[in-house]
Amino acid sequence: MTTIFINGLGLIGSSIARIIRKSAPDARIIGNDINKANIDFLLEHKIINEAINFEDGSHQADVIVLASPVNSIIEDIEKLSNLELKSSVIVTDVGSSKVNILQAANQLVDKGIAFIGGHPMAGSHLTGSENGSIEMLANNTYFLVNHNGSDRQVNMIKELLKSGQLRFKEVSADKHDQIVSTISHLPHLITYALTLTVNDSLKDIYATDINMGNGLLDSTRIAKSNPDVWSDILTSNSDNLLDQIDAFEKQLDTLKEAIIDKKPDKLRQYIVDANDTRNGWENNAK
Repeated sequence: MTTIFINGLGLIGSSIARIIRKSAPDARIIGNDINKANIDFLLEHKIINEAINFEDGSHQADVIVLASPVNSIIEDIEKLSNLELKSSVIVTDVGSSKVNILQAANQLVDKGIAFIGGHPMAGSHLTGSENGSIEMLANNTYFLVNHNGSDRQVNMIKELLKSGQLRFKEVSADKHDQIVSTISHLPHLITYALTLTVNDSLKDIYATDINMGNGLLDSTRIAKSNPDVWSDILTSNSDNLLDQIDAFEKQLDTLKEAIIDKKPDKLRQYIVDANDTRNGWENNAK
């Protein structure tokens, strides 16, 4: 019987647990989380077999999934490097940045432990194990950043996750961090800035609350994301994110100049280009 230990049973960790439970019904899934409510929910719904502390779970595991925030994953890798693990164990994670995690994982590699980084490109502003689901991750990209795992070990991770209908993409750590800084980290940062800008602009104009339009609510949904998770993410990939902020500022300056010069035709073309790009994204997702 394969034993999988998942450390971190929130939104993503619990979704991974659900996928593994469906992919490998006979597997023994054990888990740890600082939030007892997450554990209780998964035990009640028979998604995990047992709650266990970090050290004991790591000792027993054939596969270890690190599913806490990025900085905590790095701390967990440090802990694992000082524990006696099965020689055949595979360690993986779901962190949103990879260069710093793989650098930390060298401590495990030096001991002959296989580390295969992972990152599902999906999520929600909701939190906790009760809000996790297989459907949330289905048909989305799942990056695999293999450090030193064999083909067999990589295939084992894919096999455990097969019921998730994931689109596996194997990339280097550098490439991964460049990609996610563009398609995930920058949009979150912009959304936080937009939300706070609107709030600051309105608070001195209106004495009472107003109902925001659906366009603004749709555009700022991810401003409700978990502050602890996202403050970790944005600082863990800071060099790439700063490059993307510079690129965004250039685009904003170009649009600003068209408004200053009162050139609606120029603005219209920017909007047409944005329309075409956005429609292309939707078509690729189908």
